[in-house]
Amino acid sequence: MARILIIDDDKDLLNLVESFLLKEGFEVQAFSNWETAWDEIKNYKPQLILLDIFLTGIDGLDVCGKLKSTHFTHNIPVIVFSSFPNIAETAINEFGADDFIAKPFEVGEVIRKINNTLARTNLSA
Repeated sequence: MARILIIDDDKDLLNLVESFLLKEGFEVQAFSNWETAWDEIKNYKPQLILLDIFLTGIDGLDVCGKLKSTHFTHNIPVIVFSSFPNIAETAINEFGADDFIAKPFEVGEVIRKINNTLARTNLSA
């Protein structure tokens, strides 16, 4: 199953998402800190990144832009999530996000978007 890396500074939400992704059979690494996640990306080689837009100390859109402009991460699909759905278009069109999930979300929606994104990017193996 696919390797997913999650970055969200809300530890309760982070644990919840990690838990249901593990139950779905995904390999998961979860981080509440962007710098720690960045250090681990090369080793873990995620096939998809779930990224919160509002992180403590850094804008998730800037993180998305960095992921999409760095040679060893630019091909990794990024799904961003936020309580502010009006950010979706900016996240996708200006920062290169592959999809957007509005909070609060349904577990089924998250799984569907992950599977669709992985299928679209041919990284589901």
